[in-house]
Formats: sequence, C-alpha cells, structure tokens
Amino acid sequence: MGKTLTQAVLLAVVLGAFSPLAGQDEPQVEPKNPKALEVIASAVQAMGGDAYLGVMNSHSEGQYFIYDKDDRRAFSTFMDWTVYDPIKSRFQSGEKKRQQVEIYNLETDQGWTLEGESSVEEIPPEGVAAFKQSVLRDLNVLLRRRIGDEDVHLYYYGPKDIAGGGEHEAVEILDAANNSVVIFFDLRTHLPAKLETHVTNSLGIRQKMETEYSNWHTIQGVHTPLRTDHYTEGKLSSQFYTKSITYNGALPPSLFLKPVPKK
Repeated sequence: MGKTLTQAVLLAVVLGAFSPLAGQDEPQVEPKNPKALEVIASAVQAMGGDAYLGVMNSHSEGQYFIYDKDDRRAFSTFMDWTVYDPIKSRFQSGEKKRQQVEIYNLETDQGWTLEGESSVEEIPPEGVAAFKQSVLRDLNVLLRRRIGDEDVHLYYYGPKDIAGGGEHEAVEILDAANNSVVIFFDLRTHLPAKLETHVTNSLGIRQKMETEYSNWHTIQGVHTPLRTDHYTEGKLSSQFYTKSITYNGALPPSLFLKPVPKK
C-alpha cells in the first residue's frame, strides 16, 4: 500500500512547512506536495489526531431526508455500522417490516439487501464494484488510508485559487486511475468543509457530487460532523443528521453476513 497516513502526517510536520476551483495560478505539482500534506496533517489534528486515526469502526443513528427533482422531501430514520479495515458496511433505513438494509462486506466481496424482515437478495458483482468505488471517495478512508498510497498524487490550492470569500484552501487527491477528489478545508478551524468529486451514474452520465460537513462535536476524542448535506450537479439531494455515534465498539460479525430472513 505504500506509506501509511501516519508517515505522511509525520512528513508534513517535518517539512513544517467553495465551489469550483477558479484560480489563475497553476497548482504545485509534486506527487506528494508538501503544502498539501501540511494541510491534511492540520485537518487530522483538528479532527482528533491519534484518536481520529485510531478509529476502526463506528455505529451511528439519526435521520435523513432525500430530495427528488421537484424538491419534494422524503424522511426516514437510519442506523449505520461501518468497519474500516477491511471495509464492511451495514446501512438500515426504517424499522422492522418497513426496514431496508444494504450490507457490503469487502473482505468477501459480497453484498446483500434485506427488504422488511423476510426478503433477501444478493447484490450483483457490478453493485459491489460500484460500492468499492464509492469507498475510494469516502472522506475518512481518504484521510486515514489513501493519502500515503504511492499511486496517489496530492495538489494544493490556496485561497486565491478558489472561488468564494477566501475562507478555504483545498487539496486535490488524484489516483492512478485518474479519479479525482477535492477536499476543501476551513482556514480558521482546519476542518474539512466540503468534498467534491465526479461520479458516472447508472445511465453513463458523469455528474458533479458534493458533500458539505457541519455541526462538529467531539465524541470519544474524535471531532465529528453530525450533519452532512449532499448535492448532485449543485442541487440538494440528501441530508443526514446524526443523533448519536459510537467509535470502536463491539460490532458482531453477523452484522456483515448474509441476513437470515424471518419465516
């Protein structure tokens, strides 16, 4: 995998060193740009330092809203269980007979859906592959695991390079497959403010996707955004409000196995 994130952060320390990018200056282009590493090191420290880097799993509960093309809003509760190495995910909306559950287990490259309490279907390989791609764009996976990968290049953009009020700086993360993610950081708090990337949807259309992070609280030493707003092509598509979250709890392995339907 190459350098670990801890090594990258140490390198940044030793070196001492909203909306679209609209700058006139070319970004610095070293594969591991020192200023980009410094910005990420500051963000990791602001998010809890070793406590943040030491998160192996999480369990959260809350509410979310989904918006359609006519801005109509649908509401549901959610529960989420995530293991970070290897990635395992269980996301549940609703409860009991009205629940919808998606499970992905990248240790076995499998996934399942559970509708209600009795209808179980296997997620096809292309669905698991799409989930794998989404993992590569996840903020926590990027900051904890991918920054130090040898095939990942980092580019720094200063406040003058970013359209807006000069309140943010940004790091672009570009991998060998030419997948790009730009993370915008608040200059004052050093926390991630927004993540921007492009995703090809099921119709083959490339779309701009943005996630904004807010309502930060410190939980078990980890500074955590309890609200995330998601935009597709600049239009609000969903909002998540986390009511509670626990880090490094005991998560039963059965959470990430094929569900057993009730008869």
